Amino acid sequence: MCKEKQNRKVSCVTGVVLAAGLLGYTVLMYRLFYQQAVHCATRELYFSDIKAYLETILGVECDYDFPYPVFFWLAKFFLLFTNVAVAASLAATLLNSLGVILLFYYVRKYLEEYGKGAEKGRVWAALATYSIFFISMLYWPGRPRFLGITNSYLGVFTPNPYHNLTYMATRPFAIAAFFLFVRILDYYEERTDRKEFFLFGLSLLLTTMTKPSYTLVLVSTAGLVMLYRLFRGRWKNFKRSFYLGLAFVPTFIDLLYQFGGVFGGSSKAGEAGGIGFGIGSVWKLYTNNIPLAIVLALGFPLAVLAFHGKALRENTLYRFSWAQLIVSAMEWFLLYENGRRFSDANFSWGYMHGIFFVFVTSVLILAQDMIKKRAEKWAVSIQWLLFGLHLACGIGYFLYIWGGNAFHEF
Repeated sequence: MCKEKQNRKVSCVTGVVLAAGLLGYTVLMYRLFYQQAVHCATRELYFSDIKAYLETILGVECDYDFPYPVFFWLAKFFLLFTNVAVAASLAATLLNSLGVILLFYYVRKYLEEYGKGAEKGRVWAALATYSIFFISMLYWPGRPRFLGITNSYLGVFTPNPYHNLTYMATRPFAIAAFFLFVRILDYYEERTDRKEFFLFGLSLLLTTMTKPSYTLVLVSTAGLVMLYRLFRGRWKNFKRSFYLGLAFVPTFIDLLYQFGGVFGGSSKAGEAGGIGFGIGSVWKLYTNNIPLAIVLALGFPLAVLAFHGKALRENTLYRFSWAQLIVSAMEWFLLYENGRRFSDANFSWGYMHGIFFVFVTSVLILAQDMIKKRAEKWAVSIQWLLFGLHLACGIGYFLYIWGGNAFHEF
């Protein structure tokens, strides 16, 4: 009875922490998105990508194609009851906050699989979840210009780009697709779970229909992993792989449609559409030191990797997140859009998704080590110190953006 009472108390505390955090975070993000919408006409404050989104919601002709309609459908529904600034802000806020709930669910679920005292871990899971939604690249105040780093955000990048509503909106579906696929990786060669395959396929399709940036990363990484397993298994698992491949079909169909709308030569992107290939062609526009930019974006995950190299062999979730990051970095490094969208750096969105998920799995791996009490205190302290630095920098970055400043001047 005493234990049950304690569990209820912990659950109550978790609920309060989660609800209070979600309410506060939702209010903060709504206010930010609304200010971006209100000031988009002058672009003197709250500089963001929202102007073209508002024009699309209103049905006004704009300079960009957005053949990924989920965010716009939701905003148009809200537009029935209010103005376009409120409608867009509500749609982005709702989807982004749903991402917080889903990440908390998966973080808590992961922690409950390891060790005892999982109930107490729920409060920790809530705090860790909110922290991840505020982390950013490491930077020094005052827009540093050192060793080729000319801008704290551009060229370095953050897993939380607050100025782009469609990136923020896609996160609930991206989070679900990531965790579902990694779970499927552990068993698909032996059995087929139609329900889970369907949920993964639906999450991936919704991700694609909200913004395809993460889809390009996940699909590329998944394809490489499945091909490797096919060759390793001498094609004996072809039938099971085929069944899993069916979950990707709706997304492939949608991507073919989007390809013509966004990258094709007949799109609004201009005379020279399509995808080009180059060695860091766009990345070099924004930084003269790509290796340092990577370190500043990934300080904490790199530290966790240094202390947990063995986890790459043992943990599918951790291994896939790093594979995904490498694929996303290579796509960003090697690919670009032709024409006037060349400098928009749109392949960087997939890289930012890759950074986000490697932060998530690094936190889980470090927490798992602590639960099992197999980590040296000094090593744990170093890793959490780096996470704390990312969080402090992230809060500073958020306050900078929240105060009306431009992301590209940070």
